[in-house]
Amino acid sequence: MKEMEDKTQLIEDKNQLERSIDVLMLLNEAMKVTYSVDEGLYKIVDLTCRLMDTTQAALLLLDEEKELFIVRAPVGLEETHLKDREPLDVPLRLQNILLQLRSTHQINWINSGIEGLRFPIIAMPIYFKGNRIGHLITGGPKDPSQSKDPLRRKLLSLLGPFVSLIVENTKASELLEQHFALNAAELLNSAREGAGDNAQAAEKLLVTTVRNPGKVVRLLAESFYKQLVKAGFSEGHITTAASQLLECIVHPPVDEK
Repeated sequence: MKEMEDKTQLIEDKNQLERSIDVLMLLNEAMKVTYSVDEGLYKIVDLTCRLMDTTQAALLLLDEEKELFIVRAPVGLEETHLKDREPLDVPLRLQNILLQLRSTHQINWINSGIEGLRFPIIAMPIYFKGNRIGHLITGGPKDPSQSKDPLRRKLLSLLGPFVSLIVENTKASELLEQHFALNAAELLNSAREGAGDNAQAAEKLLVTTVRNPGKVVRLLAESFYKQLVKAGFSEGHITTAASQLLECIVHPPVDEK
């Protein structure tokens, strides 16, 4: 009997070691390969599915002010309720549970209103520079006994910093896109009027900047406004930004040497 128990324990230890090595290899791969933002997010969510033995997972990014979550990289979940880049569409009870979570938690069965969503759900908060920015969530596992596997939970916690890094890169990418829009899209479109090609448009833009800086500022302002609205900022936020800009004009900040 003792020999059988020892053999069973050895098999279990071996399985846990193999899972640990598998996760470390996948994380190593994720660090080596260059992904786009979306590819990186889906890579992490796919790894979450494999690690937690489930076919359902997603990243939920928190909008603290609006008290809602934006769905990113959903895998194996109903599209009508969890669309990529759309607000999470779930009953208030589940929404409140997610809003209140500050540490990894198992959410047992509730009436979620999402057909096909398997419980228990594991929700792991993601932090960036000490601030909670969302959750990495998984649906119930294929094998219900695996949801309480402490090793899987510990390995899942290793994914948190990677998600945080990808989210940071996402923000940087969005800022770069806005920067490109500010300095290229609106201005070049205007400059293309009467220009034969992009090279001539760029030359015309340079001339316009010198001869009519007011027009360039107006186009930049219009483009900046559109980008802020597209990014989800309210009119109040934009008005505050405009007032701060005026303050900088009246009282220019002093560069620190």
